[in-house]
Amino acid sequence: MTDALSAAVAEYGAGALAFATFGFFLGGFVKGAVGFALPMVGIACAATVLPKEAAVAFLALPVFATNVWQSVRHGWGAAWRTLKSLRVMIGVMVVALLLATQILPALDERVFAAVLGFVALAYGCLQMAGWQPRIRRPLADVVLGALAGLFGGLSGVWGPPTLMLLMTLNLSKQEFVRACGVVFTLGSLPYLLGHWYSGVLNAQTAPVSLALILPTAFGMWLGQQVQDRLDGEVFRRWILIVLMLAGANFMRRAVFGG
Repeated sequence: MTDALSAAVAEYGAGALAFATFGFFLGGFVKGAVGFALPMVGIACAATVLPKEAAVAFLALPVFATNVWQSVRHGWGAAWRTLKSLRVMIGVMVVALLLATQILPALDERVFAAVLGFVALAYGCLQMAGWQPRIRRPLADVVLGALAGLFGGLSGVWGPPTLMLLMTLNLSKQEFVRACGVVFTLGSLPYLLGHWYSGVLNAQTAPVSLALILPTAFGMWLGQQVQDRLDGEVFRRWILIVLMLAGANFMRRAVFGG
């Protein structure tokens, strides 16, 4: 690991790695506070000072590790009950994610990012205004699971469709955060394996990614202290704010790329 870290410092510079590490810490804090947004925050920071491929590779193991932690924070039994409740959506998401890696050349990622960004932004605004959608399962699980998997395969971010489903289920704060952890853990498995087989995550980048688990996890722990003190309604509003920021970021990517 020491050799890999030294090589990374030599290639990218100590300042760039320090800034990327802070970005992962900040992303962990946001994830700890609201249950999601580590990839959005981490990549946004790291990719400003590192090549995008390196930023994605370095984030891979911190994302997986923190998702597992989030899933089982309140016990394996609770995580298993959540998995059973969301098994349809998770199954569809994983299949769609694997298929998306095969159909990527035929899709316009910018158009898809614009559509998803607009939907996430509009959904957040409507929820803030008091709109409460009536959801029918399992159709909603299938549709939103497919969207989450499709965009996850294209960009590694499957949060907004998942969040839109979970927000309509009137879950408690703990249930919502645990559901995010379970869904994101299972969604990140094929993504992690895909990057390993593609070579993005390799013998040089994996040790750095492993080392970055620590600052990310510390940020997440601090965020959890904030989350535990948040009132349920305040927590819900922060979820919507971060979701709208994610939607705006997708629309930015659609227009400017990156």
